[in-house]
Amino acid sequence: MSLRFPVSIIGAGNCGCAFAADLASRGFEVLLYGNPDHRRNIDAIRANGRLLASMAITGEFYPTVTTDMDEAVNFSRFLVIAVPAYAHDNLIGDLKNFDLSRHVIIVNNANFFSPMGSRELNPQAVLETNSSPYASSVRDGEVRITGIKNCLPIAAFSNAMDEKQLSQITAIFPERLLWWDNIFAIGMQSNNGVIHPVGGILNTGWIESTKGDFFFYRDGISPSVGRVVEALDNERLRIGEAFGFRLPTVLEEMIGFYGGDCSNFSDFAFQSKTHNSTKVKTPDRMQHRYICEDIPYILVPWYELGARVGIESRAIKAVIEIASSINGVNYFQTGRNLKRLGVDHMSKAELLRFVDSATFQLPLASATKK
Repeated sequence: MSLRFPVSIIGAGNCGCAFAADLASRGFEVLLYGNPDHRRNIDAIRANGRLLASMAITGEFYPTVTTDMDEAVNFSRFLVIAVPAYAHDNLIGDLKNFDLSRHVIIVNNANFFSPMGSRELNPQAVLETNSSPYASSVRDGEVRITGIKNCLPIAAFSNAMDEKQLSQITAIFPERLLWWDNIFAIGMQSNNGVIHPVGGILNTGWIESTKGDFFFYRDGISPSVGRVVEALDNERLRIGEAFGFRLPTVLEEMIGFYGGDCSNFSDFAFQSKTHNSTKVKTPDRMQHRYICEDIPYILVPWYELGARVGIESRAIKAVIEIASSINGVNYFQTGRNLKRLGVDHMSKAELLRFVDSATFQLPLASATKK
């Protein structure tokens, strides 16, 4: 069976362009879709006549590029979603007009996409990862891939896939996949939600004074900031445990992704070559995605899920409230709360049953399962 087949990448930002370059470098047929209202990268690739990649993946690549969703949906049965969580609602609206019953949707940095996406789109399956496969940034039609993770947690919200499709999904990703039984376990594992909000909030002065002219990890995650990261992480682990998940710490996960030998998170932040090779991903304003995406779409559902099962999460709540004050937005109301997930009517017992039902029994013997 050939494992090279068409793949549609939905989203032409950092992750989407890295995915397109990676898949093209491995011989896949690739389509890269950009929203017509956010077409800068698509236009740059068209103007250059190619997608240029550097660092971890190098070369010139020639994916099909489009701003036509109909073309993207018809190009492949595999739709790899690589847009920020705050674009999910609009994306679902764009996809609702299509018959996706034979499509597999793979959402990177999914942040609890499946309950909404499955309900609105009725695809064959939705898969969620907890992170992007790459550390990357794109500018002027060139994607710089500073790192590729060694492994990546993933789960499926469906039992409708066969071994061939699972083999194809495995082939799409550049790293080893760690299959989990439950998409809520993936949602509770987002390292972005642990690292970015704390680092952003506690470096507000530096971000606004320097416009991001510092290394977010090496300079921003000092020992004291690292201890707050670990305190918030401990709350996340307690919430996960209440739902029956034994999750890795953020330090364990980051070392698994990138390697290293560190005893605490600030040591990792200081030593990581992947995260300290460029300042380009340091926020230059407090309306940055580290705040405007990771707090409403990760911390808010964590906090509300914890509250529903009786867990007090003081650090998580404090970060949400401070960010709300900074940006003049009530993230508890605007974020991905239980109402938006469609589970606000559920009791603790009903919520636990719903979470338990969101499982996928992996038939692929060769895959790594958690």
